[in-house]
Amino acid sequence: MKRDLDAIAGESYDLVVVGGGIIGTGTVRDATLRGIKTLLLEKEDFSYGTTSRSSRLIHGGLRYLRHFEFKLVRQDMREREVLLYIAPHLVHPLPFMIPINSLSERLVMMMGMRLYDILSFDKTLPSYHYHSRRETLEMEPNLEMEGLKGSYIFYDCQIPFTERLCVENVISAAGHGASIANHARLVDVLRDGDTVTGVQVEDTLSREVYRIKTRMVVNAAGPWMDLVHGMIDTHSKPMLRRTKGVHLLTPRVSNNALVLFARKDGRLFFVIPWEGYSIIGTTDTDYGDDSDTVRADKTDVDYLLTEAQRSFPDLKQEDIFYTFAGLRALAGSAGGSTSNVTRSHRLIDHENTDGIKGFISVIGGKITGFRAIAQEVIDLAAGKLGVNSPCLTAETPLPGTPALTAAELEQTAKESGLSPETVAHLNNLYGSRLLQVIEVAGNDDRAKQQICPHSRDIIAQIRHAVQSEEALTVSDFLLRRSATGLASCQGVDAVETVAEEMAGLLGWSTTEQKRQIEEYRSFVGMWQYFRE
Repeated sequence: MKRDLDAIAGESYDLVVVGGGIIGTGTVRDATLRGIKTLLLEKEDFSYGTTSRSSRLIHGGLRYLRHFEFKLVRQDMREREVLLYIAPHLVHPLPFMIPINSLSERLVMMMGMRLYDILSFDKTLPSYHYHSRRETLEMEPNLEMEGLKGSYIFYDCQIPFTERLCVENVISAAGHGASIANHARLVDVLRDGDTVTGVQVEDTLSREVYRIKTRMVVNAAGPWMDLVHGMIDTHSKPMLRRTKGVHLLTPRVSNNALVLFARKDGRLFFVIPWEGYSIIGTTDTDYGDDSDTVRADKTDVDYLLTEAQRSFPDLKQEDIFYTFAGLRALAGSAGGSTSNVTRSHRLIDHENTDGIKGFISVIGGKITGFRAIAQEVIDLAAGKLGVNSPCLTAETPLPGTPALTAAELEQTAKESGLSPETVAHLNNLYGSRLLQVIEVAGNDDRAKQQICPHSRDIIAQIRHAVQSEEALTVSDFLLRRSATGLASCQGVDAVETVAEEMAGLLGWSTTEQKRQIEEYRSFVGMWQYFRE
């Protein structure tokens, strides 16, 4: 996977996908597996936007049953099973608890649980069950909910590192012949009359501009989708509704994922165990500012903290390590409650809407359903390109599959000299590809050192990320190739070590090394608003 815009500019593509989030990377993988010559363009880095700022769940969406979105829930239940098959090292079963406060609430939830089970009739996860108040408190001793009667337990899945799902889609696509360019900003869509003929791209690292030939463009830019659409129609009206979702990272307060309902507005939110912490979220409010500067504000933090304290009264503001905020790009119009806007996706063939041949946009969609959405996009694109090849993504495991077994992990730890805990951590990040990281470490004791006391990541991962995963900035590595930037210190305690290592690998000057450090600190500083 080598980024080479000079070489890319000399090629002619069947398809260019704009946007390196989960929808874009899944679309590139699908296209390439069907033999379509494809290029991925991402203005920042893979999973930079919405994908890396989610609740990190693979789920059908219990709350969507209230809006009768049965088709969406069924699709995501099916895709949950697909992901358990193609990426079992990244996607793990997770029990969810719904506390119950009254008999009427129990009856409503029982009906919801039964319907959820029916819609996931082909699941491999356990079915729901009810627990008494005593049993509930035994499972969740920190829970102090007024009027607690009992709880339901049901199962969905967690994906601790959504960033790695994007990266593995990219690695798979590149391995099958796709061209990949992160830090490559789309400047313009080139046309001959009403037909797309290419794209103009800026390398944001060198500031060089390239013209690249293509027969078709897929706009999978998420919250930036309207900006990309504006390149073919300068008078276009917004097609998506952007809403902000905020999360808090705190010390771990629960054993299970909890589904709670806010007293203020009745909205569902989660308290989710994650890597020794708890993720609390999310909000859902309209957003009209710059997509690159989205952040939590005091209202967001106060809302989540106040509602979480109704169940966990010992939780305090000073317990919050940091916040993170992302944008949903919804296929819905302005007006009405944000929570009532559909989470279903929509495809737009601009030959039908704008008279522009060779331009497709995809709006909305959840992480859980990304593969099915990508399949639908490429079914449409393939028909226009004259390609008659089946989708292979549901049967083709991602590169880290299968993860190592317990016996293999134990043996790997002994042979590598790494602790069993570190090897297990690498297995959760890379699956079987952890052996590549260990090979990079070799007999170099420094390469086996932890980068930061708050994370089990090691220095060899920096080298592997630069050499094999197109990590080109400090942020790329800390936030989207490793777990270090997601820990309680946000990677600030490791940033100088990472910058020094990357400087040697990428030939940075002292000035560039310092700039990278300052840029990273500035970026994660946006997540600290609540301390102001």
